[in-house]
Amino acid sequence: MPSLHRRSPHTVMPSSPPSPGDSPSPEGGAGLEVREREVRHPTIQVLPSGKVRVTVPPGTPVHSLLERNSAWIERKRGEIEAISRDRTGQEGRILLDGRFYRLEAGPSCGIQEGEGVVCYTTPGNLKAFLKDRLRDDLIPRLEAQAVRMKVRVAGMTVREQRSRWASCSPHGRISVNLRVLALPPAIRDYLVVHELSHLLEPNHSRRYWKRVGEFFPDYQFAEEELKRYWILIERDGIWEVLKGV
Repeated sequence: MPSLHRRSPHTVMPSSPPSPGDSPSPEGGAGLEVREREVRHPTIQVLPSGKVRVTVPPGTPVHSLLERNSAWIERKRGEIEAISRDRTGQEGRILLDGRFYRLEAGPSCGIQEGEGVVCYTTPGNLKAFLKDRLRDDLIPRLEAQAVRMKVRVAGMTVREQRSRWASCSPHGRISVNLRVLALPPAIRDYLVVHELSHLLEPNHSRRYWKRVGEFFPDYQFAEEELKRYWILIERDGIWEVLKGV
């Protein structure tokens, strides 16, 4: 499975969005951020913006690390740019349910699916409306899949995680990123299966992925779609505004 995140010499899961307070390093100029941390191995991330983030143990020669991985970095940047072209011509529109909607100011918040319009009063009210819509959409999916998978869901919370679509506690409490509302319904179904499978297998071992495949056979395609939509949302100015209200 392609990744946007590399640990030298091993490849791991996709990168997270930029963390507040992490400033770009002047070394390498724009598009490069170097962080020295007490870590065992260097890590290279290509963020959805195309910036390269390098996390290294203190004293690591960063230039040679980047040279060794330059082809991989450029390939990942190319993949990100290819995905981002899906937004061409959709500027000023919000991504919901896997499609782009035009925003229009109005007396109340609502979605006119036939016209492809999202009406809103203020960004804060729109955010509250979208949270309610996500709860209404996702709770029945969670309940149905929990019965199917023979697990118990303790409840669901809508949050704004910086680097995750969702998470599941050992006690069955599901935390869901508001951004999940941007995903097509079928990928939301997959996300529910992905999280509930942690109640059967707590990690991402081979046994875990086998379980996921039992309940969602096309999970590899769904994983790629999650990566693709994360990049699209990270480059979406409207979702950025909603994050700040």
